[in-house]
Amino acid sequence: MVFYPLIGYVKLKILRIFVLLSTVSVLSFLVLLNTEQSGNAFVKILSPSKNQQIQINTPINISGTSKDTVNSDCKIMLVVNKEFPYREVVPLNNFGKGDYSKWSFMLTSEYAQLALGDNKITSKAECDKSYNSFVKDSSTGKYIKHSSVNVTGVSN
Repeated sequence: MVFYPLIGYVKLKILRIFVLLSTVSVLSFLVLLNTEQSGNAFVKILSPSKNQQIQINTPINISGTSKDTVNSDCKIMLVVNKEFPYREVVPLNNFGKGDYSKWSFMLTSEYAQLALGDNKITSKAECDKSYNSFVKDSSTGKYIKHSSVNVTGVSN
C-alpha cells in the first residue's frame, strides 16, 4: 500500500511532461506556419522589386537572399523569361564557398535581355536535402524551391 501514492506521483509527472511536450509541438507548428505565411521564403529576389519598371537593353543587377549556408549543400540559380538553362548566381558572403545567404547576378545580353512589357525573373534553390515545402525533382534527385518577380521592360 505504500507504493500507491508513488504510482500516482509518477503518473502525474508523466502527464505533466506529455502536456509540456504537446505544448512545445503546437508552438513549433505555429511558428512554422507563421514563417510560411509571412513570406519568409527560402530563396527571394530583393532587386528588382515586384512590378518595377526597368530599362531594356541595359545590364541589370539582380540580387536576393536565401536561407542557404555553407552547411546546406544548396545552389541558387536564376532564369529570365524561361530562357534556359538556369545560371548560377554569385554568393556575396565571406562565410565560405557555397554560402548563398546573399547573392547577386548581373543580367547582360550574353545571357538574356528583358523584353518590352511583362518579364518574369525566377530564382531557384536546388538542394541535396529537403527543406520546408521543397519539391523533389525526379530527373536530378535534388530538392527545389522557386521564387519569382514580374517586372516591366520599358524603352530607353
